Amino acid sequence: GCTTNGAKMYWNFHGSGQGRGDLMPICKAHVVVKPDDGALIVGRGTEIPLDWKDGKHPSGGAPGAHLMSARTQAVFNKVPTAAEVATLKIGAPKPSQACQICSGDVKVYGKSDGSFDAKTVFEVKGKFYLNAESVVVLTTDGKFSFRNPPIFLRSKDDANAEAQVHAEVSSLIDHLFHHSNTPVFVGKRLIQRFATSNPSGRYIRAVGDAFKSGTYDGIVYSGRYGDLAATIAAVLLHPEARIQKKGQAMTIDGALREPFMKFIHMMRSMEYQDKAHQPVVFDELQNVIGQFPFQSPTVFNFYRADFELPMPMPEPEPESEPEPEPEAGPEPEPEAEPEPEPEPEMEPEPEPEPEGPLLAPEFQIFTPPFFVGYLNGMSSLIQNGVSGQCDSSARIGVDAHSISEGRWERVCPQGMLSYRQQRDVNETLTELDVLLTGGRLSPKSKATVESAVANSPPGRRLQAAQQAIAMTAEFNTLGDPLPKETPRPPPSESPPTDSTEYKAVVMMFLAGGADTFNMIVPQDCNLYSEYRSIRTDLLLEPRELIKFTTAGQTCSNFGVHARFQFLKSLYDKGQAAFIANIGNLAVPIKDKFHYRNVQRCHGLFSHSDQQNGAQTLKCQDMGTAAKGTGGRIADALAQGKKGLRTTSFSLAGTSIWPQGFATQREIVDSRLGSGRFEGYERWRDTVDNITMQRHGNVYAEAYASAFLDAIATTEKVGQALAGVKTATTYPTPSGLDRQLNQIAKLIRTREARKAERDFFFLTTGGWDMHSNMKQNLDRKFNEIDGALRRFVAEMEGQKIWDKVVFVTESEFARTLDSNGGGSDHAWAGNHFIIGGSINGGRIMNKFPAALRAGNDHDLGRGRMIPEFPWESMMVPLADWLGVSADQEAMTFPNLARFNRTQHIIPTNALFKDGGSSGGDGSSGGDGGRKGGGSR
Repeated sequence: GCTTNGAKMYWNFHGSGQGRGDLMPICKAHVVVKPDDGALIVGRGTEIPLDWKDGKHPSGGAPGAHLMSARTQAVFNKVPTAAEVATLKIGAPKPSQACQICSGDVKVYGKSDGSFDAKTVFEVKGKFYLNAESVVVLTTDGKFSFRNPPIFLRSKDDANAEAQVHAEVSSLIDHLFHHSNTPVFVGKRLIQRFATSNPSGRYIRAVGDAFKSGTYDGIVYSGRYGDLAATIAAVLLHPEARIQKKGQAMTIDGALREPFMKFIHMMRSMEYQDKAHQPVVFDELQNVIGQFPFQSPTVFNFYRADFELPMPMPEPEPESEPEPEPEAGPEPEPEAEPEPEPEPEMEPEPEPEPEGPLLAPEFQIFTPPFFVGYLNGMSSLIQNGVSGQCDSSARIGVDAHSISEGRWERVCPQGMLSYRQQRDVNETLTELDVLLTGGRLSPKSKATVESAVANSPPGRRLQAAQQAIAMTAEFNTLGDPLPKETPRPPPSESPPTDSTEYKAVVMMFLAGGADTFNMIVPQDCNLYSEYRSIRTDLLLEPRELIKFTTAGQTCSNFGVHARFQFLKSLYDKGQAAFIANIGNLAVPIKDKFHYRNVQRCHGLFSHSDQQNGAQTLKCQDMGTAAKGTGGRIADALAQGKKGLRTTSFSLAGTSIWPQGFATQREIVDSRLGSGRFEGYERWRDTVDNITMQRHGNVYAEAYASAFLDAIATTEKVGQALAGVKTATTYPTPSGLDRQLNQIAKLIRTREARKAERDFFFLTTGGWDMHSNMKQNLDRKFNEIDGALRRFVAEMEGQKIWDKVVFVTESEFARTLDSNGGGSDHAWAGNHFIIGGSINGGRIMNKFPAALRAGNDHDLGRGRMIPEFPWESMMVPLADWLGVSADQEAMTFPNLARFNRTQHIIPTNALFKDGGSSGGDGSSGGDGGRKGGGSR
């Protein structure tokens, strides 16, 4: 850049201008290029890869500034092929003149003399391309150039700004629509919705080809790219969508059906009619069954597309022992040669082993509370239609009233299933089988439905058949169920033993990526100056913080967000500590240069991948095969020498943290913790018959198993919580309070349950603050502080606070750099841990030594690499709970990759009463306490 004062100009070789107040800086066009990989450095160190011509860029030395100029030049000097034209990046309007070359795949519009320049236009398949490329040339020597990316809008004040905005959005959509991955991406998602959760590669390829060509199986639909008619034809008519699996022992074809779609299926097939012949109005059901139109809890749908089947692949049936051969005797007289038997039918080919884990997206919302909501809702639909409150507590519609004789009266029911049964019961059941399951009811399922019908009053038999079928695996899943002869054994329950000392962990997950560098902020030191410089409009002034002191850090004074008044009071009492500079790590990373050469977490900065990593502590693996940290700790405690009675609860649905290999998470509802299947006693035999049936189809089998678990969990929790009251007056003004209130009630039942160790996992969402971060963070921190105040008061009222630990995690923190009011996905963050036994009043681990842009842990825009893994706090927590040293390797699969002295907080530093390892509570080193880290 350069500066000017009147007519005199100064070239700025250092990029910052002369330090004179009377000189106003102006920029001369230049770029700063990294010599090692040619990346463009902009802003506060953000690196942008460039498309260098012939792959050549300036190299050697430090990043340097280069003068540059942009120019537009012709690309082809003769007629290119259609494929070559497709490489052009600049489009053109349809020329008004006639084409100069009109034959062949490429039409040419240009000069009358036939020459080619940057204004020549090519036409291919109705699209027009300018024979030009815009490049940026480094003017220092002219040897290096890169493609000049398009800019549609430089300022909202530009001429035709609105049209340019529409052009940019249209161009982006067009680019994404024609991306090479789009056909298979769309194809796989549609197959998962209509046919099977784990389609083969050839199935996906066939659907993708139909999307691209607009044809399928010789039939031309539109014949154009993106034809959904051809795409859906391929989805539904592909052999893998229709093939029968009869004769196979096991199949992975199929899927769990979405809950709302099952209601619509029942209504359409059973000819639902509204009494007033008005549009049917449902109540919002997303908090009842887990799904409702336009009410997805996140932009990622109701469930993740990569959610894994919540059970292992079923083992094959044991083969029966062969019958012993009879002892040899005298040879019989030869008999006449029998006629040749017909050749047996060919056995179906075994299915190929699936690549990677089995996917079952819809199972993410198959939780006991949601499934019980489905059962009650389906019962309400069959009995009362889509109505408001009628004769049961379940409702799936809204209240409606009519005026009769000058009085308002509630309309109940508002509609009904108008299907009428045949004269013969068997004919009716056969027709219901076709309409509701596609004729897939197994003989045992048919017998179960027949039994339910036989045990119902004459006027209710059709409804009994409908409800019984609505509970079967055949109605709730797609694919051949492949019923097995051997029933599922009943679950075994060991009688409760006398309990020993009780301890509990509450893990609160800040879903969305919390900006925790505004939770605690360095004060009264140079680090705060760096914080101010990089945070700009996101920074917190000292008046927005509550100051506290700590030892062993670069700064002695820090500030906690002003909304955390109660948390600060716990810190002052030594019952709270902050865990700094922590996040997902597969191995220690010394700095951003070391980062390039070591194993990293899978899917860095991705919500779903980093949530899996934080909850499994095996972030280098895709998926959740490692199970959850809380679940593995519970496994170790239950299988250890003391055989502690452990229970792992999830108030966040199917989240993986509380799930172990042996420990099964018990999913409870923060709103309806004791919600149960209202007709359970009436339908007990039907439920038992359906859940005892085993299947070779993994989805039917997983459904039956989850059905059994849903009933067992809701009945068990419902009985445990019946009549339970909190020890204090416990208001619940927020969803977070309702979750913690439910946890408090479950802790209250510890003696009745003979519990010795409890794990609770809950989430609070809304942390993905790409905009309005300061205002939203203020609101969320205020909500958490109030919820903590009420929860701790209840724990103290139960006289159990010294046996409960409350800790937070998030998938990642946010960029220190502002995006203009918000912050974006980053990595390292800061969290807190509280409890009556915590040795608090300090910051554990080493807070980053530098926050300035471009520091050795900054990947760009203040994306800080964490120096400490989640294990730094989870290992001592497990030790405090009673996990022995010889169990740590199985409980924490990445632990051996870290230096205990540098990366793990000692148990006797984090807890007042130490832990179990060796009896002295010395698990870990002193790096976490003194700050060591990986520098």
